[in-house]
Amino acid sequence: IDVAQPGVAKDCHDNWTDLKYAVENRIVDGLEVLSHIGSLYFKICPNSTLDASSGPIVIDYDYVTVQCGIEGQKSDNCQIIGGFAHFHIVGTSTEIELAGLRMSSSKGSSIIAAGTKDATLKINDCEWMANNGASAVLIRNNATVDASNTTGILDVSSMLGASEAAMSVVLSGVGFMQNVLTYGTVVNVGGSLTIDKGRFNGNEIRVGDIAVMEGGELFIRNSCFDESASMMPGTIFIDETSFLQENVNTFGFDNTDGGFDNGLTCTDIFAVAVGSDCSTAANCNGTCTTFTSKTCPLDVTSFPTITPGGTDEGENEAAAPGTDYVRSKNPTDTASIVPVVIAVLVCAFIVFGLFFIIFKRRRKKPASEAEFQGELSQVDIENTI
Repeated sequence: IDVAQPGVAKDCHDNWTDLKYAVENRIVDGLEVLSHIGSLYFKICPNSTLDASSGPIVIDYDYVTVQCGIEGQKSDNCQIIGGFAHFHIVGTSTEIELAGLRMSSSKGSSIIAAGTKDATLKINDCEWMANNGASAVLIRNNATVDASNTTGILDVSSMLGASEAAMSVVLSGVGFMQNVLTYGTVVNVGGSLTIDKGRFNGNEIRVGDIAVMEGGELFIRNSCFDESASMMPGTIFIDETSFLQENVNTFGFDNTDGGFDNGLTCTDIFAVAVGSDCSTAANCNGTCTTFTSKTCPLDVTSFPTITPGGTDEGENEAAAPGTDYVRSKNPTDTASIVPVVIAVLVCAFIVFGLFFIIFKRRRKKPASEAEFQGELSQVDIENTI
């Protein structure tokens, strides 16, 4: 049994076909690993661009990590471009992790998390930019992919309906920028989705930046949504069978929806009412829940650590994820300048008043010393006034 440890691998991959073969056949450092304790680490060479046109990497076994460089950081600039999909997770695969990857130009869905309810996927410090398909991340049990399909359309709508519970996916320190998608940026059909420190910027979608369907659940915190444009109500869309389990420290600015003819509109979190049908505008009703923060939490350097009792025990040292995105806009960002302006004006008024009093007293000279002594108190009173 081989024990796989990060940093042990002597080689890295700069070719998609080679990486795909290595992952699917468990080839590490040129050797086939039949069984292992801990994760198998597959590294992409820093500053490499891999063309995924030959098909997605299919992961069907446990404990697999695909990362950029030794540390799995986005700053090492590992780019995956093109193809219908980039990664396809199937079966009961657990402890799958993707780290530090930049993914773009997929035509179906960059990540298809198609495992069962026992499967798990963690995605850390990754970004998706300029993808053109149905979604950037799709969670749906047994979602299939035709590896040869590089120009077709991934129809998420056809995947709705009766299906078994899907896998759990955790996204942390991720960014989604300028994607144009026919369904949603992150689509969860019947699975468990957790997003922490996610930034969504300038995406164009039909349903929402996040769409939770068919009994799925969403936990979201410390995340920001800027300039997203959807056709249906809700930057986050929750259908009538699904659940918003956590909504903490979320922020939105300048998001838009197409709006329905009945006047229904929501640019924050939209939960569809039971018995409502939002596939058309005729019978779409629900509740719009606002985001919880007035500023983007990713624009601060750290987050407070809260104990179960609710007391602050300091700050986490983990900084907000590095991104290339535009800083979230907020009208309240300029409010702090008002007290400064007021203080300056008050000081200027006081200084001007003192100069005026001194000037006036110097111009008023008494006729004689006796007169000056006799009228001193009166002069002082007048000048003081």
